[in-house]
Amino acid sequence: MGLDISTGEIGTTRVFSLSMPPTQARSLQANPQAQLAILGAEGLNPDGLEVFQLADLGDVGLVGYLRDGTDAPEADLKRDAAKLAALDGWVMLVHSLAFGGKATTLTPASALTLIGTYAQSPASRPQTNVSAHAAQPYTGPPPPSATATDTRRGGSLAVGALILLAVVILWWALA
Repeated sequence: MGLDISTGEIGTTRVFSLSMPPTQARSLQANPQAQLAILGAEGLNPDGLEVFQLADLGDVGLVGYLRDGTDAPEADLKRDAAKLAALDGWVMLVHSLAFGGKATTLTPASALTLIGTYAQSPASRPQTNVSAHAAQPYTGPPPPSATATDTRRGGSLAVGALILLAVVILWWALA
């Protein structure tokens, strides 16, 4: 069964536990192509994948890393705290960056177990209603339209005036 990723996904991190010997996990960590293969997907951005040993997180722990490093919602972390704390060994994090905004279906190998999906809360943006007349579309006068013949005529007049000025100066200098 595949794991469907929707088009335009941003700010989401999936946590997978790795069920494999440490030497194999270390090898996976160093090989982006193997990471794509174990996820059952091609064409992903390897910069959106992380494989690491949980012991490397030290006192921060996986919950702290997800909270501080990926901005995972606190409510989701509390809901899964026991499950995340029980993890041991190696994990793989798959961030939305890996998908590049494209719809994808992952078919993870049996060595991967999806532990949780953590989507950042979208930033709240206060809506500003602009009611001034000048802010409304198409409120100004239409721009003047200049045709190509008008611009050529103006350029011809300028050149003609310069020639006439040169002739007058030359005639005055010779007289």
